Amino acid sequence: QRAWRSKFKNYKAPARYTILKLADKFNRTGSVDNLNGKNRKISQKRKDAKIVLEGVVSEKHDLSINEAAQVAGISRELARMVLKEDLNLKPYKLHQYHELKPSDPAKRLDFCIWFKGLPKITAMRLICSDEAYFCLTEPVNKQNNRLWLSTRPSGGVERPLYDQKLLVWYAMSSERIYGPYYFEGTVNQDSYISMLRCYFWPKVLREEYKKYYFQQDGASSHTAKKVQNYLRSKFGEKFIDKKRWPPRSPDLNPCDFYLWGYLKSKVYNPLPNSLDELKMNIEREIKNISKDDLKRVFFNFEKRCDLLIQAKGGHIEE
Repeated sequence: QRAWRSKFKNYKAPARYTILKLADKFNRTGSVDNLNGKNRKISQKRKDAKIVLEGVVSEKHDLSINEAAQVAGISRELARMVLKEDLNLKPYKLHQYHELKPSDPAKRLDFCIWFKGLPKITAMRLICSDEAYFCLTEPVNKQNNRLWLSTRPSGGVERPLYDQKLLVWYAMSSERIYGPYYFEGTVNQDSYISMLRCYFWPKVLREEYKKYYFQQDGASSHTAKKVQNYLRSKFGEKFIDKKRWPPRSPDLNPCDFYLWGYLKSKVYNPLPNSLDELKMNIEREIKNISKDDLKRVFFNFEKRCDLLIQAKGGHIEE
């Protein structure tokens, strides 16, 4: 206590009992840290279970705790303790990736190498576009949504057999968001080019459009010959056409890896009662995306290009 008071004058010294308790712990364990019971004697049953599960897990990584308990002939709780505390294993979720065809990695790699070879400012001059459906009924996340109750609920969640939905188009750059534009029904080449001519191009034309690159994915309405020719006539060499943009690459499109997920996590609060209310919610949340957010998204786009080059065109975990 005297040593504490001389060194830490502004702090109250620990009580004598606390000092004696810490000294006793150090004499017994060689540490003053809380060892969380790891110095306790382990039962033979737990040791045997560890040997069994270590061998099983090395061959079957997707073993559930219930399966582990059955294999080792122990309780579920003991199986959990052996897997997490004794074998130091963690339960990771299995990632699901979009399917790539054999020729896709080379095309993805070629695009990223080409893009990284452009001037550094290019990512800040890129306009990316896409469409997505928004259902009127809020989607249920079966993995994360839980009901904390004392007894099992008897009911469930009713969902309409044919839900009302919106088909929404947006384009985004590091400086602004273009949209929304709502398509009536499905999109074909005629409705898409009409949107480009009457809605999108007048907005871009008011800016320094010659500095922008324009991207769209490989949907059939986008790759139609007259659509490609129209965009090529407007953006010239800065139009990323169907030959340049790699197929099956939502991990490179900011609308896919950022915008749609962000919007769908926000637009159902409050819950819309009609498609008009859903539109209001979408437009409200778009206004909440700041210019700093947009810049971070396109910095992320550059980072993804680097990661994809490292992965040689394969999947990137981001």
